[in-house]
Amino acid sequence: MVVVGAGLAGLRAAELLRQAGTSVVVLEAGPRVGGRVLTLRAPFDQGLHAEAGPVRIAGAHRAVLRAVRACGLTLVPFESAQGSEVAVISGRRAITSDMNRSAWLLDLKPGEQALTQRALLERYVGVLPQDLGDPTVPLSSYSRWREFDRHTWPEWLRSRGASADAITLMTLGGDSTEVSALYVLRQFAMLGASTQRYKIQGGMDQLPSTMATALGNAVLYDAPVVRVTRQAARLRVDYQQDGTVRSISAARLVVAIPLTTLRHIERRPRFSPHKEAAIEQLAYHSVGRFLLQSKTRFWRQGELNGSARTDRATEVWDATHDQLMQTRGILGASVGGAVARETLAMTPGQSLRFGIGLVAEAFPAMRTEIEKGVSHRWDLDPWARGAFVAPRPGQMTVALAHAATPEDGIHFAGEHTSPWMGWMEGALQSGERVAREILGKS
Repeated sequence: MVVVGAGLAGLRAAELLRQAGTSVVVLEAGPRVGGRVLTLRAPFDQGLHAEAGPVRIAGAHRAVLRAVRACGLTLVPFESAQGSEVAVISGRRAITSDMNRSAWLLDLKPGEQALTQRALLERYVGVLPQDLGDPTVPLSSYSRWREFDRHTWPEWLRSRGASADAITLMTLGGDSTEVSALYVLRQFAMLGASTQRYKIQGGMDQLPSTMATALGNAVLYDAPVVRVTRQAARLRVDYQQDGTVRSISAARLVVAIPLTTLRHIERRPRFSPHKEAAIEQLAYHSVGRFLLQSKTRFWRQGELNGSARTDRATEVWDATHDQLMQTRGILGASVGGAVARETLAMTPGQSLRFGIGLVAEAFPAMRTEIEKGVSHRWDLDPWARGAFVAPRPGQMTVALAHAATPEDGIHFAGEHTSPWMGWMEGALQSGERVAREILGKS
């Protein structure tokens, strides 16, 4: 058995297959495991660390919670319970606990003016089909929700009667202008009333690292796959290692890499037209991550918790609230969509300065408190080429339906093949699914 990709999906599939007595080889293109799970410790001082990849785990994410316990790791709250959040609209900053919307000069309808962001969402989402919140509904059944897939998320909110400024409030911190409304509604419904968010104490990368340690030398590093060939009842996988193209054959293959990476692997022969369309067309979200080390945790002096959302598609959080031994701190920030794409032509230094400016809109003192920082742009990562799958209108009920379907002994895993797209949960669940497919379990 060959598994392509040592992210969470590939590692979980390999782990379960090996436990069932199957011989497994995992081919990892890069020098480390984890894929888009990436904890950075350098260049930060005094043992501080922060996440360039996933930052939170939801309380509804059962597969991750099981894996964390099995690996003997510890969960801590994602954000500090002390202090208030900040929101920025049109350059105007306000503390969200104050609900002082007059500072933003918003033009809200009478029924919108006193509502929180959550209350606005609940008002305009309304009553959803009960099965929309069921994570067990397969991707191939999404056609039942085709009406939600016809519009982008802001278009759908507009069709429900939301004012332009209410839509701004409901979409603070991200860019959903290109994303299918079905994508957002599916996540909203599955999360339901779950508001608990966690992270792994010591870094999210401890989960894939612990899983890889158990696999030992079954994982081959710096071994990017260049070609997959189907030959009668066998599969041949060609990969590069030490400047040489090597081959390995198997009866079954697990492809556990982003579609953006699979596009660059030669496929002989090509998959079915539906599968090829999914590989080539499904859209990925552009995300830039900025991790900024400051001399002090200055936000606490203003009774803030380090969290903020802005209308420039930026979300900020205190990445080090649980790292209590130091006076320094790190604010993490994600920027998505069109704003993230603005950084792609920048040098690393230019991109970092751009990120400092985005964070300073919410926390102006960052301009003088900054000591050092990192800019990580997932579109430029050669083994990711995007942060996570974020289908455009029409893609969830057409292309996405074929993303997880096995073909000729080849099985497909990754967050893009799971209802929990964009989450570590989706990656782990998909690894468990392909293991069941291969082992013939329901």
